[in-house]
Amino acid sequence: MHPNGFRPAVEAEVVLAFLRGEAGSVRFGDDVRQALADAGGLHLVHSPDLDSAEENQAREHALAAARGWRDRELFTGFPRHVDWHHGVLPPDVLTRVRYIDHSYWSALSSGSRRPADVLPTLRSGTLSTWVSELGTDWCFQLAARLATADAVDDLIVMATPDLGELVLLEGHARLTAVFVGGLQQRLTVRAYLGLSPAIEQWNSF
Repeated sequence: MHPNGFRPAVEAEVVLAFLRGEAGSVRFGDDVRQALADAGGLHLVHSPDLDSAEENQAREHALAAARGWRDRELFTGFPRHVDWHHGVLPPDVLTRVRYIDHSYWSALSSGSRRPADVLPTLRSGTLSTWVSELGTDWCFQLAARLATADAVDDLIVMATPDLGELVLLEGHARLTAVFVGGLQQRLTVRAYLGLSPAIEQWNSF
């Protein structure tokens, strides 16, 4: 895959996409919504003005408060300079995308960190007990909701400049559900693609 067919994107779009993606998250939603409220209100994601420097700064403050943008927590080691693009990820590329380097996502995929391996792991009966206790029903519930959709919008995927390695920054639940539901050939999956020669210094890569 090459970014041909992708349009150039700006970082403010990516910050917005991240906040939108996690504002409804079961795990992170409360923190993100509170951070948005503190930064100026939920209108920052519901009716955004990307031409407003003030709003863009407010969204960055919210993402910093909720998730450590851009040098703490999830973003420890994240590169300062990223070449951003937006477009559709075809099925053959989706199968190569890996989760962030986190124990939960690694265990859910039998160590491969690939969403494509979650369903085989769940069917095998070899899932780690601690992951089973956290629950896996959400995978199938979200897959059922996506079964009636036409597209999944605005995942965020980080990559080396040669696109040899791709790691998901935002959209883990949605991409998991795409594969658990066997929807990767039918659904249009749009994503922000961030390229950086320094991406391997990101702690989660």
